[in-house]
Order: sequence, then C-alpha cells, then structure tokens
Amino acid sequence: MNLQREQMLKNIIRQHDLGALVFWRPDELVITCGYFPLWGLSFLVYTEDDAPVLFVPELEPEDILPKDMKVEKYPWGLMDCADPWEILINMIKAMLVKKNVQRLPVSFIKNIGGTAPCMMSGEQPPLPADLIDRLSALTAGGFNDATQALLDLYAYKTEADVQCLRRTHKIAAIAVETFYENLRPGISEAALAGLIEYAVQSMTGSEGIHFSKAWPMILSGRNAIAGGKYNRSTGKKLQQGEMVMLEMAICVNGYWADITRTGQTSEISEQQNKIFNTVLEAQQKAIAMMKPGVLMADIDAAARQHIEDAGLGACFNHALGHHVGFRYHDIGPSLSPGSAGVLREGMLLTVEPGIYGEAIGCGARIEDNILITKDGFEILSNYPRMLAIKEV
Repeated sequence: MNLQREQMLKNIIRQHDLGALVFWRPDELVITCGYFPLWGLSFLVYTEDDAPVLFVPELEPEDILPKDMKVEKYPWGLMDCADPWEILINMIKAMLVKKNVQRLPVSFIKNIGGTAPCMMSGEQPPLPADLIDRLSALTAGGFNDATQALLDLYAYKTEADVQCLRRTHKIAAIAVETFYENLRPGISEAALAGLIEYAVQSMTGSEGIHFSKAWPMILSGRNAIAGGKYNRSTGKKLQQGEMVMLEMAICVNGYWADITRTGQTSEISEQQNKIFNTVLEAQQKAIAMMKPGVLMADIDAAARQHIEDAGLGACFNHALGHHVGFRYHDIGPSLSPGSAGVLREGMLLTVEPGIYGEAIGCGARIEDNILITKDGFEILSNYPRMLAIKEV
C-alpha cells in the first residue's frame, strides 16, 4: 500500500478511537489502496494492524486485485445465493472479532453525494438500501463519525498518487493532440469527440494501463454559448471561423484529469481573439499566484478581475476551479468567490476561467490541473493551449 496514505489512515483510527475504517466507493478504494474496482461492490476494511482486508464479489476479475493485501470473496452474483450482503457482513464481523476490535466503533463516509464510477461505468450495481445500518452495526461500539477527516483525504495527493496522475495526464496529452489534429470544418462535434474517445481507450493494455477512458464533449461556435452551464456534443458540423471547446474528463486506472482546450477551425475574428486571449491571461495570472498558504478566493478574484477589466465580467459565470484527481470533481473547497479554502502542498486543482454568452455569440475556456508543491506549483497538464491553424 501507499505508505504516506497508510499513516494518514492510522492517524484517523487513533484520533477517533476506532476499530476499523470501511471504504467501498470506487474513489475511496483508489485513495486507500490504489485499486479501481470493476463492479463497484468491493469493501476495504482497514485496521491499525497493517493487515487490511479487501472483500470483493466473486465476479471481480482476478488480474485487477491488489497483490499486497488479503482479499476475501463473497458470493455476490452467484445464482444460488439468496442474500450475499448478509454473508458479507458476517465475514467482516468475523474478521473484526479475529482482530479483537469487535468492541470498538467503526467509521465511514455515510453520504458524500456523488462518487466516481467503477469500471462498469455503464451501470452501477445496486447496494442494499440498509447498507449504512448494516455497517453501523458491525461492532458493539457502533458508528463513530470521522467524516471530515475522511473527506480531507481527497485534498492530498501522495507521491504515489502523483505518479499515477502523471500517467493519466500523459494519456490526456494524446487526447488534446487528437482534438487539435482533427479540428476542421465539416466534422461533427460528435465525430470529433468519438475520435478523441477512441484515441484514449486505445491506450488500454499499454504502459501498465488496465483502464483508459475519456468523456470528451465538443461545443463549437454558438453551441459554446452555453459552455458555462453545461457541456455536450451534438451532431452540429464545425464551420469556418469558429472557436471550438473541448471539455474532457479522463480516467486512467482510477485516477482522473479534467481538461479544457479551445481551438479554432480557421481564422477567427478580432473579438474572438480578444475573448480567447483574455481567458488565457486570466488563467496565467491565477496560476502564477498558486503556492501553499494562498487563499483560494484571492486566486479566483485575480482571474475574475482580469476578465472584468476586459469588459467581459458578466460572461464568466462559474467558479475558477476545484479539486480533481480521485474523481472528475473531487471533494474540497473551490477556487471561488467567498471560499475559505487555503492552498496546501499536495492539492491538485483545476484552473478554468471561461467567457461565454449570447451577447458575444460564442464561448471559450481553458482548463489545466495544477499540483501545489512545497514552494509553488506544477502544471500536470502542460500541453499546448491553442495550436496554429493548419492548411487544409
């Protein structure tokens, strides 16, 4: 396991006098042991004795299971099993008795809203409606709330996490290159998105990658007016003289990047150039401020002020950025007006100013993923932000 993460988990157990921590959401499993589940029905029970146990359904593929921890299988998915959940709970209880922590409370995150999808992202298998009650009754000590400490795990990327995130961003570079190479009049938004998706998924099986998937969304011309509200690809064909936005979530082995680029199909107008350059300059000003101890609200204010000074303040209608890495949108304070968040080493945040609206008839956004280092920052997504137009 990740030694830095192990120490963080042990500290939570000690500080809250716990017998065990329980994790089952796909992003939690990536955080705690680097395992990205296929079915999304695996449960990690973490105890202080350096011997966590991972309970996985019988149908989980063997080749993706962690090699450095004990794995137990429970009979979810088997035709002749009436209640696999009762069996799972009893297996966990027996393990806690064996470790002699059956009188101490357990803790887990009861509700954090959304979660990253599992590998079977087309369908998340259903969990039992009374799962929280069953887990809360695992020991005689019941449930002890350590929610905030567990949520704080999302905001820190360990050295091992960063190495995995570098691989994700290396694949994201292929997606960005595919976007620019195929940015031409006549191709549809959906077809361009499909080429990007193909390029990313084709990396599965190489460089230690067992899962590589992108969710690219293309907004061209007037469709990008709504870029501050939502992202989607349609059947619209790209036209001459349009700015085109790529908004993309990308996941490699359970680690996520969130990238936006704005390109152009051919020469664009002076106003469009001003919009793009204003977005780029706002982003550069914000990134230059990023280091431990800086207020997140101050970073947002710097980018927002630059856009306002250009007379386009009304067209920037969302927060400047958010945490990313274990999910498309990680939990944690955002770069936004009024945010109380403070940058700390190990955070990974997006910086994504944008300008859109009916008044300007188009939209542009640039988004990068910024790792906060000991003395400043590192741009993990340091790819071209706009390429020169090629002759077609």
